[in-house]
Amino acid sequence: MKEIQQAQQALGDAKANLKATVQRARRDGHTWAEIGTALNMTRQAAFKRFGEVTNPATGKIIKGALMSIEQITKLTERVFELISAGKYDELEPLIHPDVREELPASLIAETWARVLAEVGAKESLSDSHVALPAGERILEDTQLIGTVVGVTTINCEAGEVMGRVAVDDQLRIVGLLLVSPEHTPLPF
Repeated sequence: MKEIQQAQQALGDAKANLKATVQRARRDGHTWAEIGTALNMTRQAAFKRFGEVTNPATGKIIKGALMSIEQITKLTERVFELISAGKYDELEPLIHPDVREELPASLIAETWARVLAEVGAKESLSDSHVALPAGERILEDTQLIGTVVGVTTINCEAGEVMGRVAVDDQLRIVGLLLVSPEHTPLPF
């Protein structure tokens, strides 16, 4: 058990070292594109994982809410469980107030009815994960900043549907999408 604890500590130390090294690279003038290339990810993925935003008026780092992949994945699955159960009254408080008019329960219910007509009732969810709005999957559980997308496969009686939930940094829904898994391009 001691070896497991030591390995866990080493992993934590390595993550802290990586974050500090990325922050040093930024201070030294390296771009997010260069950092992303070094990390084998896009510049946006590098920024979402390691970025800090400075308030130009105060010069202080903005401490936004940090989200984890686990939080976003759980929210995504909850959203589609509520939709498939017709519990739109429980879904509404999860939607950002500024987009509630664009995502009324009637539109969500109508869209879900079209899904039911095409592929039948939901049986399960699978492959839930988090992606950047451009589609790149975020693989490592880390604290994230800004808007990201929770993605899940909705397995139905006669097919599959991809469910996508755009989530802001307060874990509020700012976009909702139900499409065929092959559908491209995606708006988010």
